[in-house]
Amino acid sequence: MNNYTYNPYFKRQQEEFLPNSPTYYPTQSSSAPGVGSQVIDNTYAEELLNKNIGKHIKVYTSFSDSIEWKDKIFEGTLEAWGRDFFLINDKMNNKWYMVWALYTNFIEFNEDLNL
Repeated sequence: MNNYTYNPYFKRQQEEFLPNSPTYYPTQSSSAPGVGSQVIDNTYAEELLNKNIGKHIKVYTSFSDSIEWKDKIFEGTLEAWGRDFFLINDKMNNKWYMVWALYTNFIEFNEDLNL
C-alpha cells in the first residue's frame, strides 16, 4: 500500500494564511446612510396606511415559487399593518389574512384616501 502524503495545496494554503497577508477592507459607500428614494417611499407608505386603517382594500400579490398561488388578490378591510405585513379582515367570507409585504405588488383602495 502506498503512503503517499504529498499535498500540492499545502504550500499554497500556508501562503494564503500567513500573518503578513493583506487584510480585506469592505468597500465604503459614497452616499450617506438613509439617503435614497426607498427610505422616503417606505415612510410615506407607512403614513398612508396608518391614516387609512378601516378602509376597504385589494392587495395584489405574487408568489413566484408557488404553482397553486402564482398571483393572488386579497380583499377586505385594512385592520392593521406592520413594516412587513398587512392584516386584512374579509367580512364577506369571515376570514382574516396576514399578507407579507414582501409578496405585495400593489394595493388598490376602493374608497377615498385620507392623505
